[in-house]
Amino acid sequence: MKKIHSLPHLSAFEAAARLGSFSAAADELFLTTGAVSRHIRSLEAQLGITLFYRGHKSVRLTQAGENFSRTASRVIGELFAAESALKASAGQQRLVVHSLPTFTMHWLMPKLAAFNERHPGVAIDITTGIGAVDRNTPFDVAIRRDPAHFSGLKALPFLQEDSLLVCSQSYLHARPVIAPDTLGEHTAIRIRAREDLWRSWLNAYPTALDASPPPLTLDHTFAAIQAAEDGLGLAVVPYLFCAKHLSSGRLVSPFPTLTIRTGVYSLLLRDRDDDVVRTFAAWLQAFQA
Repeated sequence: MKKIHSLPHLSAFEAAARLGSFSAAADELFLTTGAVSRHIRSLEAQLGITLFYRGHKSVRLTQAGENFSRTASRVIGELFAAESALKASAGQQRLVVHSLPTFTMHWLMPKLAAFNERHPGVAIDITTGIGAVDRNTPFDVAIRRDPAHFSGLKALPFLQEDSLLVCSQSYLHARPVIAPDTLGEHTAIRIRAREDLWRSWLNAYPTALDASPPPLTLDHTFAAIQAAEDGLGLAVVPYLFCAKHLSSGRLVSPFPTLTIRTGVYSLLLRDRDDDVVRTFAAWLQAFQA
């Protein structure tokens, strides 16, 4: 029997090649960036070729990597189709949902148990990614917030996103926040992928952040929440993702009644139109305010 290269190695490579980033692949696969890097190095060692050029802050495929990525994408797609067919033949209906990493971790996954209890015959398979939906990847429905990322798919809005200013109790005690438009002496915790959050806050409550200490900029929302919890400054984050932190006291809001509208999450539909898709869509839309 021929030896098959480790599927985790292949999955890590396929995601990194498709997304152009080890960190983005890590988000999609719920791994650390280091784990993705190790998987790819192991695959390179098994194949005896270099698949990526590695720069200080970026990676790009070698010519061999580009060639192999086409094969990897086809193999992953065929495995996906085979698994779906097998589950269908066993009487289990499968729905592949392509969602955003932070939204999946903090909102969707905690609610899936209730969906599974009501619909035990439906197997939900979640993949994650950021940016515009890639219609060449295998999925049945997708979840996105930014209309620029809808890729022309029909959108069903289902959840409003409101955001607020948060920090730790120790930070607020040491450095009181007097008013929403007087933040000039505070460190702003920014999220590289969500610059719109602070921009929306400053539009609603103009303040001279230019006179502030240098901002702390992080890649992900969950990292910004952790930084605020550690007392490193003020963050504007969606309530959806910090509700547990606020209820437990790990975070507080200087102005808990002041929120800003920062988006609406939508379910994106592609070609599949059956009872499973309609059931999942109806379940999501029941959360509409």
